[in-house]
Amino acid sequence: MDMPDSEWVEVEPLPHVNGDVRSVLDSVASLKAAWETVVSHNTESFRESRRRGLRRHAIETGIIERLYDVDWGVTEALVAEGITAEAVARANSGALGEDVLQTINSQYDALQFLSEVARDKTRLTTSLIKQLHHAFTRTQRTYTATGPNGMRFEATLLHGEWKQQSNHVTRPDGSKLEYTPADQVQPQMDRLVELYNEMGDEDPVVRSAWLHHRFVRIHPFQDGNGRVARGLTLLTLLSANLAPLVVDRRERDRYIECLDRANAGDLRPLVRFFAELEIVALRSELERPAVERGGAGSGGALAVLDAHIDRLRNLRNEKGAGDRRARIESLANSIHGRIGSWLSAFGDHVQERYRAIDPSASALTTSVGPPDDKARWWRRQVVTTARSVDFYVNLTDGVWWSQLRLDVLGQRLRYLVFLQKVGHGESGVLTLTVYAEVVEKTGEDGRDTAEQIAVSSPTESVTWTYVDSLETQWERVEELLDDSLVVALDRFSNGLS
Repeated sequence: MDMPDSEWVEVEPLPHVNGDVRSVLDSVASLKAAWETVVSHNTESFRESRRRGLRRHAIETGIIERLYDVDWGVTEALVAEGITAEAVARANSGALGEDVLQTINSQYDALQFLSEVARDKTRLTTSLIKQLHHAFTRTQRTYTATGPNGMRFEATLLHGEWKQQSNHVTRPDGSKLEYTPADQVQPQMDRLVELYNEMGDEDPVVRSAWLHHRFVRIHPFQDGNGRVARGLTLLTLLSANLAPLVVDRRERDRYIECLDRANAGDLRPLVRFFAELEIVALRSELERPAVERGGAGSGGALAVLDAHIDRLRNLRNEKGAGDRRARIESLANSIHGRIGSWLSAFGDHVQERYRAIDPSASALTTSVGPPDDKARWWRRQVVTTARSVDFYVNLTDGVWWSQLRLDVLGQRLRYLVFLQKVGHGESGVLTLTVYAEVVEKTGEDGRDTAEQIAVSSPTESVTWTYVDSLETQWERVEELLDDSLVVALDRFSNGLS
């Protein structure tokens, strides 16, 4: 969207935030309650899950700033195994320079420092913000600056010190956004911290969005402001016993758009964005490894088997597990039925339109859920979507799936909607994801090969807990189905000949 030139503005208190964000904030609160029911902060599995979240943030926060680029396969290896050259080598999908590894490690160290600050409930101060900047940028010696004549050059970065020159940014549409002048940074930062510390009763997601945006509008440092802003967001959330969200490369455009909307006076898109990412973060921490590290001891295969059996017994006997299971399965059946009806009606409209170019075009809708054996179909696609959305899917009883299959001009589109239980055991959490593929050919063995053309990203999913109702998120479901079908049908139709 085109934006007008924006002069710098003084820090103002949090405006009243209402409208369409209430439902998503309620979803965060509901998921947090479910998360607290099944997650123990004192286990190695939780600590490793938290480390994975911080590693992902450490990698993606630099990619968002275009400091470096990291192949997706390498990213997943670093998240799972640790930020080391050995993990990069084992990924077999790209290389990474030692300087980039050092930068990512310094950012990870900064996040660990930030986690300790949150755990100790340390009050936010300008001195702490300067410490965070120094921690995030300690391996960065220079930054790209623009001189009065418009020439770009590499300038020395001052770690943990306010900027000494006023600055602005020119948006893609040519408009200018003016940041706080250098001589006003100290009083404006003092005001920012004062107001933030006074709003302790506000919803932490709203509070984090306000702090993030107002900090970015001041832009107090020469460089690294985005990394510090995202760090401050985590500080707010972790202090409220929430999970560390991650703004990853797939969400960059929406992130920038939300900040621009906030610049124009509407904080709600940024609040909604952070709330959706917080849902992703809480959901990803519901994973529990089958056996705690070192839990099997040295007793060999039988000891490992006993550890697995004990784990399964504990999960099934866990207080409230039976009630969560019954309620989430009842909810899944209701959602599943509504999705099947929606896809069937949509398929009828699509079939009618495609028959204008192919009289034999057909649209077929199929829906299956547990305990049907077919609920275990599509394992590869189910796991792919869960990984894309960053959570562990419980495949014990299968998933609820619906398929819209289109056959047009000899080509086939499979559009799949999955309802998946999240986490080991009965967490009481259910997530909807989508996946689409074009069937390329069928071999002599009757198996086909297919090309993936659409898959959910972290915020392109919908999550319920066992205390929710179908209607809680149905508007979001329709929005997600419609948006993802736009992408799938566009890719499919472009391939027709």
